[in-house]
Amino acid sequence: MLVEDWLHRKAEENAHNEILAFLLIILGVHLLTAGLLVAIIVSGGQEWWLFSTYWQLQTVTTSLGLILTITGFAISSAGFILVIHYDRKKSWYRKHIEKSSIIEKWKIKPKSVDKILEEYVGKRKEHV
Repeated sequence: MLVEDWLHRKAEENAHNEILAFLLIILGVHLLTAGLLVAIIVSGGQEWWLFSTYWQLQTVTTSLGLILTITGFAISSAGFILVIHYDRKKSWYRKHIEKSSIIEKWKIKPKSVDKILEEYVGKRKEHV
């Protein structure tokens, strides 16, 4: 396997991992929203401040809402960090793929128009 093929595979793998990190963000946002909704509904519109329901933790439902909120925030944060990490790795691999393709272009000597026409005419004469 060539190095360029390996770089392509690693770039694709990091793109896949980036998509999974986006899905983690979506999961975290859903849990965060569910936790906030549970906490708001259970508190009944009393003096409820964001993340300060600690004085109302007498019911299991309220503690469930707080746990869902904290878990959702943690998973969303981890998803954001992973998206940035995998995006940087993917861009690093793509940059090296671009460098290797530029090096390959330098190795290939460009042909002049006269040589291309001579080759084309030579092939046409052989076929006729």
